[in-house]
Amino acid sequence: MDTKVIGWGSAFVGLGGKMKISFWSHMRGVAGVTTNLACVSALMSIGGMGKTAVLENHYSINSIGDMFLFPEKIEYLREHGEYYSRYGIEYILKRLYSGEPGEKLLHHASIPLLFSSMYYLPQGRIVNKEVFNYEFHLAQKKLFQSLERISDYIFIDTETNQNLSSKIILSESDLIVVNLNQDPVQIQKFFRQYTSIQEKAVYLIGGYQPELPWNIGRICKEFQIPREKTGIIPYNPELVDAASKGHLLQFLNRNYYKASDYENEYLIRYAKKAGRMIRKNLVRLRREEIMEEREFQGIPCTPLC
Repeated sequence: MDTKVIGWGSAFVGLGGKMKISFWSHMRGVAGVTTNLACVSALMSIGGMGKTAVLENHYSINSIGDMFLFPEKIEYLREHGEYYSRYGIEYILKRLYSGEPGEKLLHHASIPLLFSSMYYLPQGRIVNKEVFNYEFHLAQKKLFQSLERISDYIFIDTETNQNLSSKIILSESDLIVVNLNQDPVQIQKFFRQYTSIQEKAVYLIGGYQPELPWNIGRICKEFQIPREKTGIIPYNPELVDAASKGHLLQFLNRNYYKASDYENEYLIRYAKKAGRMIRKNLVRLRREEIMEEREFQGIPCTPLC
């Protein structure tokens, strides 16, 4: 069966369905992890590639919600503290840990976006960081099991510093999107120090500027990274401005089919290409996993795998 013919959604159903994707970097604040995740997940939803769930496993000053939601809405939610006692990820974690069924809870306590093709689990930041990290760790198994039942893709903005839940998320993700910049010292550091996650990793260069000495061609050649595992999110001032104002979804939606100028067309083209790269590698890894399981069990593999 040819996945190019039947389409990505059908391909994933045939290969076992739900995909958990971690966006991560060994660098803090310079690789564009949150922006890259926001762009890729939103464009996949806009393009009808399936239902997505988006969340962070940590508190962040510049969260996904800050990019997706108008500041007026965020301020309203934070001023009305009772919102986060009944909605948001903190509420979800507490209720899951107490044994409440997850699917109905997630539909009730998340924010639907893009005509309900995307769900975001907003942060209330109503507890301190250490408490949030601990509660996330306790409830994460139930959380992800529930998310898998209501979505096709789960995108996780995963904290750099390997907190309790980060280690488990990275080990259990179907794919790890390693976010890099164009600094060869930092790229070398990743390949030297983080060998354990490279088997199921793909690479995304955020804020990409082709005129810099270390462009994607040179990076792939020098560090022996297959091009089919590499993508870019070009630097775009309008994207940065939209994200800072909570207008990112509107900006991407507006430019998806017909970009307003060359710079936006360049951004959307390569962001879509990055999404296709991620999906292709998800299919590849899932097929390899199925083949290994069948070989172990002595079951002949079908044409699908």
